[in-house]
Parts: sequence; C-alpha cells; structure tokens
Amino acid sequence: MTEVRISKLAPPKETALKKCISPFNYVVKEQNTATATVVIRAPNADREEVKRTIEQKLKDKKYYFTSSRKGSIGATDIVVDDYKVRILYKSLSGGMSETTLNSTITELAPALAFMGKKKTFPNVSKFYEYLVSTLPKGNASGCYLNTADQDAGHQFIRDMPSSSKFKVKMENAMAILNYLWDLDSESSIKQVYFAYRAKPPGIKADHKGDLFIKFETGELLGVSLKAGGENTSEPQLNTYVNKIFDDMKDMPGKNKLILGVQKHVHSKLGLSKDWRERQNKSGALSIIESFRENDPDEYDKLYDKQLELCRDALIDLINANKKNAAKFITQKIIKKDENVPLVVIKAIGKTYNQVTDEDAIEIMIPKTKTITARKSNSSKQDWFIDLKGTGRQKLTMKMSIRTNQPVPNNKIAQGYNLAVKFNGIVTT
Repeated sequence: MTEVRISKLAPPKETALKKCISPFNYVVKEQNTATATVVIRAPNADREEVKRTIEQKLKDKKYYFTSSRKGSIGATDIVVDDYKVRILYKSLSGGMSETTLNSTITELAPALAFMGKKKTFPNVSKFYEYLVSTLPKGNASGCYLNTADQDAGHQFIRDMPSSSKFKVKMENAMAILNYLWDLDSESSIKQVYFAYRAKPPGIKADHKGDLFIKFETGELLGVSLKAGGENTSEPQLNTYVNKIFDDMKDMPGKNKLILGVQKHVHSKLGLSKDWRERQNKSGALSIIESFRENDPDEYDKLYDKQLELCRDALIDLINANKKNAAKFITQKIIKKDENVPLVVIKAIGKTYNQVTDEDAIEIMIPKTKTITARKSNSSKQDWFIDLKGTGRQKLTMKMSIRTNQPVPNNKIAQGYNLAVKFNGIVTT
C-alpha cells in the first residue's frame, strides 16, 4: 500500500482503510463528512480477482461490508469508524497492463524530474506531487516526442498510484534520476526524451532505448532501464516465438511447430486447425477454460507439452545455422546501433548500476567459433545459448520461454506463440 494519492481520506479513516485493502492502491474520487468513494485500478482481467481478494480480507478481519452491483463488476461498501466508503474497481486506461505502468514509472518520472531541474525529493509523495504538477504544462519539458506520447504520458501519470508496486517503482525512478544527474556531471545533458512509442529523428524504431539523452555536444545515447533486486536478472529481451521465426526467416520451421502444437495439444481438446480465427476464437476459449476447470492436472500436462515443443523448436532454430544465430543475437538481442549507442541501467531500490551483459556479448560475437542452444535440466522454461571461442573462451546466455497473457488467453490458449526472454549472462 502506498502513501501517495491524488487526495487522501482524513485520519483515522485513512489508517483503517489501509488495513482493509492493503496492498492494493486507491485514489479518492470524492468524499464528504459522511461518505467517500475510492477507486482501485487493475488490468481488466484482474478486477474480479482483486474484488474477491479484498472482500475475503474484509471478512477475515470481521469488517462489515456489502457487495453492490454498481459498475461492470460491482462495488464494495464498507463502514470504517462510522464512515461509509464505497470501493469501485476500474480498468487501467486503454487496457494497459500493470507491467507497462510499472516500467513507465521508472522511465517517465525521472525524465520529467530531470528536465524540471529537480535533483532530489524527500519522499515518494512529493515526487508524485511534482509529476502531477507537470500535467497542465503539456510538453514544456520537451520529454514527449509527439502529441500521442504526451497524451499517453499524462494518462500514465494519473494511473501511477494504481500500481501495486507504486512506492517501489517510484523509488526506482529516484535511482534513475540520480543516474541522469551523475551522467550530466560527466557531460552536460541538453534533453531527455521519453521514448514510449516514438523515437527521436534518425533512430531506428526497434532501438532498445527507453529514454534517449541528447548531450550539449549533440550526441545521442539510448538508455534501457531495468528494475529489480540486487541478485535478480531482469529480461533484456522481450519477444515471441512467432517473431523469432520471422526474424530468422524460417517459415518451414514455424509451420512445423504450429502443426506439432495442434497435433499434440489443441487436437486433444477437439479444437480444429482454424480455432484461432476470429469467428471461432470465442467458442474455442470457452472449451479451453472449461477443460482447465474440469481437469486442471491434464490441462497443465498439455501446457507442459506445448512448452516443450516450443522450446525444442527454438533450440533447433538456433542450432541450425551459426551465421543466422549470430545475426539474430547481434540485431535482435543486443540490437547494436553504430549511430546511437545503448547502455543498460538497472535500478535496485534507490540505487543503480550499469548492466554490461550486452557489451560482453558484443565483444564475444566476433571471436565465437560455435553457437549452441540447449535446454535447462532443472527448469521447463529455461534454455541457454552457449557462445564458444578458442580454448576456454565461453559465454552463456540464459533464455526463457513461458506464457505471458492474462486468463483466458494464457497457457494453452496462447498456442505456439509464447513469450521469449533473454535474462542475462550466467555461469553454468
């Protein structure tokens, strides 16, 4: 539960409400001396689960509440110290996922603060108040590259407190703000751009930079931002099986995988080859969900088979041709750009460090004699790519493959097109 809101309930109602709905975040829509309406935002697919979780917690704590039917999934009315509070459950704007919202906090917040000449904030609350103060100013900071990104950025700011990790991500944003000022002390920064959808002129659309920094010298630097624990490995590539086969131009391999998943997974549920077509998708999802509910063990076995087929297909793809594999790693994983270099900065709490995995891969690629992909012996999702040079020269890239869609579009329903991530260099 964060301490930051657009507005607050007066204590002791605020303290009591925290106990009722922690760790979820809320904003106060309206309030008077007798009642208040607060809004909890979550991805659309998660709203009912959030409502059930909160009402169970209220029941466990023996708070009096009623579940009304206001809104698309209803509302929860509770009484806190003789004060009536209505909780509404609304979707994040535009179907936005919390992952997108969280990453945007660590990107947009420090960019706006730096361009506003803000070096530090005493707490998360003051930081967020500053972000809200930028809304009436449009693009005075110059951070937004076009009107569409500006509109999206403004909505992100309004939605930030709805994140379940708001406080943590705002602290990460403070770390990135420190990085920007440290970089400025080395070479004066003229402008920081928030690259949500657009990129500065002349920069490739697939450049991995989340922020772009223009120095007083005119040079540009892309910054890819990550956040996590000191010993965690955050994905440095987020893509899909389908995209990898397309990037490596292997249509026969992709078609073979599609047929394999259909034969060994979807046909077991009686689904036809064209179940993904728009006119068939809704009915197919109902069949998949019914199967999951009625036979969860068999459902998981089929998903594991799907996972195995997809992982094996990727391994075969990488192993088929060293030249193509090296090109894929260079162009799609480290995304080398001769004109605009990239640094990867990881926020850990309120501190940061530079991730050098991509630099190491870039140095290793020209010396690589063999590229070999292999599966993990301890994980259904993990796999590795070994780059081997002469003698003992070796670098191992940790990859993973898994479902990443919300119910009911996840697991079996996601089909062969599972998510693929590069999680950094490891010692194996």
